[in-house]
Order: sequence, then C-alpha cells, then structure tokens
Amino acid sequence: MLESSPGPALLCFWWPLFRSGRSTLVEEDQKKLLATFLQSPWMSKSKLSFFCWGVSHHNTPIEYREKISPGPDQLDQIYKALFNLDWLNEITILSTCNRLEVYGTGYETEKQSIAKTLSKILKVDSNGLTEKSTLLLEEEAMRHLFSVTAGLDSQIVGEVEITGQVKQAFLYAAKQRTVGKHLNKAFQKSFQACKWIRSNTNIGKGQINVATVAVDLALKVFGDLRESTVIVIGAGDIAEKTVAALRSRGAKNLILSNRTFSKAQELAESISGNAVPFESLDCHFLQADVVLCSTSSPEMVLSKNRMQKFLKKRSIKPICLLDLALPRDIDPGIDHLPNVFLYNLDDLAEIAESNLTARKKELSHCHEYIEKKVQHVVHGHTLPTVENNNPRQIKQA
Repeated sequence: MLESSPGPALLCFWWPLFRSGRSTLVEEDQKKLLATFLQSPWMSKSKLSFFCWGVSHHNTPIEYREKISPGPDQLDQIYKALFNLDWLNEITILSTCNRLEVYGTGYETEKQSIAKTLSKILKVDSNGLTEKSTLLLEEEAMRHLFSVTAGLDSQIVGEVEITGQVKQAFLYAAKQRTVGKHLNKAFQKSFQACKWIRSNTNIGKGQINVATVAVDLALKVFGDLRESTVIVIGAGDIAEKTVAALRSRGAKNLILSNRTFSKAQELAESISGNAVPFESLDCHFLQADVVLCSTSSPEMVLSKNRMQKFLKKRSIKPICLLDLALPRDIDPGIDHLPNVFLYNLDDLAEIAESNLTARKKELSHCHEYIEKKVQHVVHGHTLPTVENNNPRQIKQA
C-alpha cells in the first residue's frame, strides 16, 4: 500500500494558526517556516507523474541514433543508473533503430537529468543529447506510447515489428524489477489499443516492414530478382523477414551468412538457400547483385576499402547495397563509389513515406481511436499519476 504524505495534513494544521495570529512565531519566522515547508520533499515530491523522455528519427539522423544505440551491457547500466535517481520511480527503456525512449513515473521529470545519466554511459555530449531529446508528460506521454506501440510513429508507418519491440522492452523492464502498477497499466492499455487498430483498420495491411520495403526497392532496381544473386548477412528477425520477402518475390539464388555459421545454416535450410561462412564471403561479392545487411555488430561489416577491392575484380554491372542495421553495417562512404547504390534505414523510410498516400485515411481513423482511448483512460482515473511521497514504494510490480 502506498504511503501518503504527511505534508498536506501539517499544512492544514499550521496555516489557520498563521492566518489567525495565534501562532507564537513572529511574522518573519512564520514566513521562513512556510517557505522551508513548501520546499520540503513532502511538497516538492508529492506528485508522481507519467512521462516519456526520448530521442527519435523525428529529430535525429541515423548518424546520431547509432551513437546512442546501447548494447546489452550498456542497457543494463542505464537501467541501474536511472533507477538510482531518487526522483524516478518506474522505468521501461525502448531502444530500436528509430528511437531511444525512457517511459516511467517520477517526481521531477527533468530531461536534462535523464540525458546527463545516459550520456555518461553512451559516451556522448550531455548538452547535445538534452537538446535533441523531448519530454512528454501525462496525457501527451500516454498518447505517444499508444502511437508508438501501434506503429503510427514509426519511420515506416504501420510497420508491425515495433509492437513486438515494445512488448520485449516492457518484459525486460519487468525482469529488471523497474515496473510498478502504474507503468504496467499504461503499457497494457497501449497493447489493447494496438490490438484494436490492427484488427479494425488497414494501417498495417500487407505486413509492412523495413524488410519488405528493402526487397521491393531491389525489385524496382533490377526489375526481376529471379536471375539475381542476393546475399543476406545476418540471421535475426529482420534477416528472416528479408529472405521470406525475397522468396515471395521470386528470388532463387540466395546466399546467407552470419558470424555464427550455424544460425546462417538454420535460416538457409528453412528456405532452401545456400549458407556460407562469414569469412568466405569475399568471393561471393564478385557475383552479387544485391547485398542486404542486418547484423547486430557494433562494427562495420563492409568497409569502403573492402568494397573497392571487390569493384576492381567485378564487371561494371551495378550492385545494390541495403543496410538495415543500427549501428550501420555498411560504410556510408561506399555510396560514392561507381556502380554502387547504397540505401540505409533513413533512405528506406523516405521511399516508404512516398507510398503513404493510400494509408493516410487509415491514419486519421487510428489517431481518432487513440484519442478516445486516452481520454477514457484519463477520465477513468487510470492515467498513471498518483499522490505519493515515497519514490520506492512501487519499485516492484
């Protein structure tokens, strides 16, 4: 049970005495005591607010987002560091190719405090991170969470991966024991809203995702993928969706590779493809028409120098490189080489945006529903805002 603050009760007792003159304190002392009381933790930390701090594709390019993309160890450090802030009560961290966001409940909710904490771990400039970040509170934060979960705020509007990413982030936070009942309620409401949107609108019709957009782009470049040699580097979720999209669009000659060769073999067997060791990729680049990269490597998979060596041995036929990773797998300098067409996540998002016209009507329906849902949550007193003076009472779900 949450403890209530004794502050308001004390104020109700002392204030009538101050006003009536029955207090034995002189007026100047009364003013000093009142000022001290109003600045006390009882008053300054009595309201617990729901918030969202974040940096996303809306205000930062891929070059910056890859700098603040935390690895597994860094993510654990961020959870620990943020939860050590005495004003912060609950947190869930969402880290994707498009965004780094912190959802939570707290008392001060100053974006500079969060940015300063993260900047030390991510090794970026604190002031720069503060300037690029946004802070949403209460109803606005709730509305944003619903939109993100449903894929309405994604670079590729309507994509479905984000819903799973939000769920994974929430479950990870629960394991970290940083989720209380207020944050739990907010996320559960967002999942319910997302389910309705997916079931009652066509916003995600066609299983829109970065993999299908990338493969469709390759199809436009070459006109036909049936005779093309396609290399897919990576064996995660995006790689799986990529090879499925390639197969459905007629691609036959698929070469799969991954640093962990057994994972590449497993994926290759599922689509009757050919798996090759990561160290043996060089010879295959000479015949490749399309290369798609989606690894989780913190380092470049394909450097400019390496690509230049391939080009010297290749014919003058073009090669399409699709970088679906963050941090990026392919050196951006490669884009300036002859007969090379390089596209990264931001490029693919622009292409997807140009095809958004057909879904804009669906977007308005989705936002209307979200607004009704948010208002229902707010007026139903289920918005995660509560009066409390102890920031650790709801540490555990």
